[in-house]
Amino acid sequence: MIAGLLNTLVGLWLAHTAIFPNVTGAGRDRLILIAAIVTIALAAWARRSDASAWQSTVAIATGGLLALLAIAHQLTPISDVLMFWGVLWAGLVSATVSLWAVLYRPSEAERPVA
Repeated sequence: MIAGLLNTLVGLWLAHTAIFPNVTGAGRDRLILIAAIVTIALAAWARRSDASAWQSTVAIATGGLLALLAIAHQLTPISDVLMFWGVLWAGLVSATVSLWAVLYRPSEAERPVA
């Protein structure tokens, strides 16, 4: 549950960074890459306590795609529009599914038997 809440905050920070890029300053690209790695790590940690694993899988995939985008942006020039939408959607998707995983706790009768 704690990992999901932290991942929600990281996702909201990513969305904020995409909308207001000048707030983070010159180290924005490194911070985005660090946030992508943190998203993957927190989603992997949250997977152990989630009622269903698809939310953390989506967060891991989103963090991975954002990490690829951030690494590609450091190696070669990428359009600012692509970076904006990539960071914004990664932040929004990971925040939404992480918060969903935190709030969705079905009763024992509703849980699927694994």
